[in-house]
Amino acid sequence: MENYVEWFAEITQKAPFPYQIRLATAPELPILLNVPTGAGKTATAVLSWLWRRRHNKTRQQTPRRLVYCLPMRTLVEQTYAEVTGWLQRAGLNNEVELHLLMGGAVSNRWEAHPEKDCILIGTQDQLLSRALNRGYGMSRYKWPIHFALLNNDCLWVMDEVQLMGAGLRTTAQLQGFREDKSFGTYGDTRSLWMSATLDPELLQTVNYKLDLSQTHHLTAADLLNETLKRRMQSQKRLVKAVTVCSAKESEYVKELVKEIVAAHRPSFLTLVICNRVSRAQELYKALDKQTSEEITLIHSRFRAAERQALNRKLREGKLSGIVVATQAIEAGVDISAQTLFTELAPWSSLVQRFGRCNRYGECSDTATVYWIDIPDLKKNASPYAPEPLEAARSILKDLNEVGPAALGKVKVPKAEIEGLIPRRHDLLQLFDTSTDLAGHDIDISSFIREADETDVAITWRDWSESKPPHDMDAIQQQELCRVSIGKAREFLERLKKQNQKAWVQDGLRGWQEAMTLCPGMTVLVHCSAGGYDPALGFTGVASHTPAVPLDERIELDQDDRDSLSRGATKFVELAVHSQDVAEEVETLCQQFPTFELPVDFLIRAGRWHDAGKAHPAFQTALTHNRPEQVGETLWAKSDHDFKNPGDRYSMPRNRRGFRHELVSALLALQAQENFLLCYLVACHHGKVRMTIQPRPTEKPTGVERFALGVYEGDRVHDQLPEIDLGMGLKIKSQSLSLNCMGLGDSEQGASWTARAIALLEEHGPFKLAFLETLIRIADWRGSARYAPHILEVTDG
Repeated sequence: MENYVEWFAEITQKAPFPYQIRLATAPELPILLNVPTGAGKTATAVLSWLWRRRHNKTRQQTPRRLVYCLPMRTLVEQTYAEVTGWLQRAGLNNEVELHLLMGGAVSNRWEAHPEKDCILIGTQDQLLSRALNRGYGMSRYKWPIHFALLNNDCLWVMDEVQLMGAGLRTTAQLQGFREDKSFGTYGDTRSLWMSATLDPELLQTVNYKLDLSQTHHLTAADLLNETLKRRMQSQKRLVKAVTVCSAKESEYVKELVKEIVAAHRPSFLTLVICNRVSRAQELYKALDKQTSEEITLIHSRFRAAERQALNRKLREGKLSGIVVATQAIEAGVDISAQTLFTELAPWSSLVQRFGRCNRYGECSDTATVYWIDIPDLKKNASPYAPEPLEAARSILKDLNEVGPAALGKVKVPKAEIEGLIPRRHDLLQLFDTSTDLAGHDIDISSFIREADETDVAITWRDWSESKPPHDMDAIQQQELCRVSIGKAREFLERLKKQNQKAWVQDGLRGWQEAMTLCPGMTVLVHCSAGGYDPALGFTGVASHTPAVPLDERIELDQDDRDSLSRGATKFVELAVHSQDVAEEVETLCQQFPTFELPVDFLIRAGRWHDAGKAHPAFQTALTHNRPEQVGETLWAKSDHDFKNPGDRYSMPRNRRGFRHELVSALLALQAQENFLLCYLVACHHGKVRMTIQPRPTEKPTGVERFALGVYEGDRVHDQLPEIDLGMGLKIKSQSLSLNCMGLGDSEQGASWTARAIALLEEHGPFKLAFLETLIRIADWRGSARYAPHILEVTDG
């Protein structure tokens, strides 16, 4: 215990609370941590996990990955910065990977090292969408990898769960699936929910039953700690503001400014929390004209590039004057104001907002909370429903003090969360990452947030043609601005009237005009369309034209190439690459000695994975403009990307979109290999998995059956008697059959899809995806032997 106390104090520069010591050194972490605001929940969860992985005998029983899930982006950025400092002070920043998952393309490659200790900090949108195999803002072809790594060998920590809405019950349901013996996981996968106001009943779902004995509360002994005692006994006077929120926003803002300026005390911080971004923006502009005090605006409709500067001020405690904010500041923010103004909100949100006033008990009797009533809830309740605001108002009218001790005596009606939860059949359907015939995906947004909470991400770029170039660099999280889907629709309507367009990226067809908006969608508009001001955030105003805030560019992951398996510095023989990948599979499997993996089987799959590159179409593409390489040698890699990126090889026109891994799988199927091997070989780029179907644009003439550039009757390889994959594995030249594409049985047996479904039922979605992931990562590592730069990990 003494070692942990010293270690904790050195890392956080604070002495641990007694309960933090107990949890870190207990045999197991609890399932539910119910402690008040300001009690150090983040440090408790992160450092307890880190201690167990690095300094405790429980290392083998502690999951490798800590997944820290938060409901809001501002919380993610602050938590990420805090954990970064802890790892640096612990001297572990090179041993424990730390990654941010928050909106847009994820520029770092955390998925390439599943054997390493890793902390992932992200929003519920990014993390839950990945855990449901529909990752927002990322290449669809990597969905199965993130699905695997976020459902195997993980400790999920849900913080500020009172703000998670529908996503809260989804986290419980997912944990129930992981504990289902018919599914199972590789490695231990657990969940920890943390909140000061959570009703445990909300975690009871169809597939998950919370063990209430695993709940941890502060004890009387904990409250003897002077720091905790001072926080728990902090006084906060409650006063109803004179100003009331009305539909006439300009009048409301004018009157509220007068009351705020009168209540503000120079040299002390005043915090004002509005329910709507538009009101916060108008209030900020009005205060900036009315007073010489420093005015700061904080809300969720800024791009990450602008939010980072705000978060630095928060972390460094440099906020002063008057801060105007929205819900973005009501949880997880280490800020303490002497004076707080807040609009009427649901009770759980108000409790969090009260926690931003006199947070440490530093104000003896001068801290005051002003609550602003909203008389006409039918017109002005948005973004909330009227009912929870009415319930909160009925509680407030009987209170004159909102310190922790006073709030602990308030009797609050049980909360109810509306929304869907994923059921077993939903999860099995989501395992299939192919689109339907119309090119659409299953919509998971209702599993992550309530319908009225859904956002899209908008980004601004410059280009000179009529539409964005197909090879435009990948969209990055620092340039994304989250906008409610309603406001985004209004913005797009304005663009349409001005003959301007918005664009979305289609993995098959490139940039397409955004005709309809769906939750989680990333939308691209030209900078000339306006709509964003660096000081105000998203406004939708045409005259507000932003710049592009990018220092480095990241290549887009397109349909016909995999950036983590390209870029070789030399030609590499097929037999050599097959041997390399087989070796990497074996090395990777050795990192998971307790998983009982089918190691020999996986090694054989690694050797088979690129057999389809022997197809003449692929060999022709690899030797394009390299006549000296044409001959009897079968190649797996070429040096086109390394020596001259502009001379990158391409498939013959009639074979565009050719997938060599489909050929590999067909060859393995015809060789009567176990179907699990055929499946793993097929999906090692994430583009052929549960189904085999042609692309919508694929229409060759004179071919009875075709898919993904592969034709019925293709010969592999006529010029050579056999294909050598190393270690005695040789495949005879032969014709390909696509009979497995059809419905029902064929001469080869059941269809591909029927076999894949049986495989899913046998192994379960989490384990099957993990086996896929091992083959894919081994392929990346085998490729990196001749292109070491492709696995460089950078924090994005």
